[in-house]
Amino acid sequence: MTLSAATDGDISDKEMNTINFLFTTLPVFEKANNDYLSKKMIECMELTQEESNFENLLDHINEGLDSKKDLKKTAYILALEVMMAELNVVEESIRFLELLGTTLQLSNLEISSIKHTIRSKYDDLEN
Repeated sequence: MTLSAATDGDISDKEMNTINFLFTTLPVFEKANNDYLSKKMIECMELTQEESNFENLLDHINEGLDSKKDLKKTAYILALEVMMAELNVVEESIRFLELLGTTLQLSNLEISSIKHTIRSKYDDLEN
Protein backbone atom coordinates (compact mmCIF):
# COMPACT_ATOMS: atom_id res chain seq x y z
CA MET A 1 0.00 0.00 0.00
CA THR A 2 2.80 2.38 0.90
CA LEU A 3 4.62 1.81 -2.37
CA SER A 4 1.48 2.48 -4.42
CA ALA A 5 0.98 5.75 -2.54
CA ALA A 6 4.57 6.78 -3.20
CA THR A 7 4.49 6.26 -6.98
CA ASP A 8 3.93 9.96 -7.59
CA GLY A 9 6.86 10.86 -5.33
CA ASP A 10 4.95 11.71 -2.17
CA ILE A 11 2.40 10.22 0.20
CA SER A 12 -0.52 12.58 0.76
CA ASP A 13 -2.61 12.89 3.90
CA LYS A 14 -5.54 11.29 2.05
CA GLU A 15 -3.39 8.33 1.08
CA MET A 16 -2.10 7.97 4.65
CA ASN A 17 -5.65 8.11 5.99
CA THR A 18 -6.72 5.46 3.48
CA ILE A 19 -3.83 3.19 4.48
CA ASN A 20 -4.68 3.63 8.15
CA PHE A 21 -8.37 2.97 7.50
CA LEU A 22 -7.69 -0.19 5.50
CA PHE A 23 -5.17 -1.41 8.05
CA THR A 24 -7.50 -0.92 11.00
CA THR A 25 -10.69 -2.26 9.39
CA LEU A 26 -9.78 -5.20 7.15
CA PRO A 27 -9.72 -8.74 8.56
CA VAL A 28 -6.46 -9.51 6.75
CA PHE A 29 -4.68 -7.17 9.20
CA GLU A 30 -6.57 -8.09 12.38
CA LYS A 31 -3.55 -9.82 13.99
CA ALA A 32 -1.23 -6.88 13.34
CA ASN A 33 -0.96 -3.73 15.44
CA ASN A 34 -0.19 -0.08 14.68
CA ASP A 35 3.49 -0.58 15.56
CA TYR A 36 3.64 -3.21 12.83
CA LEU A 37 2.11 -0.80 10.30
CA SER A 38 4.54 1.96 11.24
CA LYS A 39 7.50 -0.40 11.03
CA LYS A 40 6.47 -1.74 7.62
CA MET A 41 5.82 1.74 6.23
CA ILE A 42 9.25 2.90 7.36
CA GLU A 43 10.84 -0.20 5.85
CA CYS A 44 9.04 0.42 2.58
CA MET A 45 10.10 4.06 2.43
CA GLU A 46 13.70 3.10 3.18
CA LEU A 47 13.60 0.50 0.42
CA THR A 48 12.25 3.03 -2.08
CA GLN A 49 15.09 5.39 -1.24
CA GLU A 50 17.75 2.66 -1.48
CA GLU A 51 16.43 0.88 -4.56
CA SER A 52 16.12 2.84 -7.79
CA ASN A 53 14.67 -0.09 -9.74
CA PHE A 54 10.92 -0.43 -9.18
CA GLU A 55 10.91 -4.00 -10.46
CA ASN A 56 13.29 -5.06 -7.67
CA LEU A 57 10.93 -3.58 -5.08
CA LEU A 58 8.00 -5.43 -6.61
CA ASP A 59 10.02 -8.67 -6.61
CA HIS A 60 10.62 -8.14 -2.89
CA ILE A 61 6.87 -7.78 -2.31
CA ASN A 62 6.14 -10.85 -4.44
CA GLU A 63 8.65 -12.93 -2.48
CA GLY A 64 6.88 -11.99 0.74
CA LEU A 65 3.57 -13.18 -0.71
CA ASP A 66 4.94 -16.04 -2.79
CA SER A 67 2.89 -18.89 -1.36
CA LYS A 68 -0.27 -16.87 -0.82
CA LYS A 69 -2.15 -16.34 -4.10
CA ASP A 70 -5.17 -14.79 -2.38
CA LEU A 71 -2.94 -12.27 -0.61
CA LYS A 72 -1.43 -11.32 -3.96
CA LYS A 73 -4.89 -10.36 -5.18
CA THR A 74 -5.50 -8.51 -1.92
CA ALA A 75 -2.21 -6.62 -2.32
CA TYR A 76 -3.23 -5.53 -5.83
CA ILE A 77 -6.69 -4.45 -4.65
CA LEU A 78 -5.26 -2.45 -1.75
CA ALA A 79 -2.66 -0.78 -3.98
CA LEU A 80 -5.48 0.36 -6.25
CA GLU A 81 -7.61 1.50 -3.30
CA VAL A 82 -4.78 3.67 -1.98
CA MET A 83 -4.22 5.20 -5.42
CA MET A 84 -7.91 6.10 -5.61
CA ALA A 85 -7.67 8.13 -2.40
CA GLU A 86 -6.80 11.21 -4.46
CA LEU A 87 -9.25 10.29 -7.25
CA ASN A 88 -6.47 11.19 -9.67
CA VAL A 89 -4.41 8.24 -10.86
CA VAL A 90 -1.27 9.51 -12.62
CA GLU A 91 0.69 7.78 -15.39
CA GLU A 92 3.33 6.50 -12.95
CA SER A 93 0.59 4.80 -10.94
CA ILE A 94 -0.83 3.09 -14.01
CA ARG A 95 2.63 1.80 -14.90
CA PHE A 96 3.10 0.64 -11.29
CA LEU A 97 -0.17 -1.32 -11.45
CA GLU A 98 0.89 -2.99 -14.70
CA LEU A 99 4.21 -4.04 -13.17
CA LEU A 100 2.56 -5.12 -9.92
CA GLY A 101 0.01 -7.30 -11.69
CA THR A 102 2.73 -8.94 -13.77
CA THR A 103 5.05 -9.45 -10.81
CA LEU A 104 2.29 -10.94 -8.67
CA GLN A 105 1.42 -13.24 -11.59
CA LEU A 106 -2.22 -12.19 -11.67
CA SER A 107 -4.15 -13.16 -14.77
CA ASN A 108 -5.54 -10.54 -17.14
CA LEU A 109 -9.02 -11.61 -16.07
CA GLU A 110 -8.19 -11.07 -12.37
CA ILE A 111 -6.65 -7.66 -13.07
CA SER A 112 -9.57 -6.57 -15.27
CA SER A 113 -12.19 -7.67 -12.77
CA ILE A 114 -10.40 -5.91 -9.89
CA LYS A 115 -10.07 -2.70 -11.91
CA HIS A 116 -13.71 -2.90 -12.99
CA THR A 117 -14.87 -3.36 -9.39
CA ILE A 118 -12.77 -0.46 -8.08
CA ARG A 119 -13.81 1.76 -11.01
CA SER A 120 -17.47 1.01 -10.27
CA LYS A 121 -16.95 1.79 -6.60
CA TYR A 122 -15.60 5.26 -7.41
CA ASP A 123 -17.79 6.05 -10.42
CA ASP A 124 -19.54 9.40 -10.43
CA LEU A 125 -23.22 8.60 -10.34
CA GLU A 126 -24.11 12.08 -11.63
CA ASN A 127 -22.89 11.24 -15.17
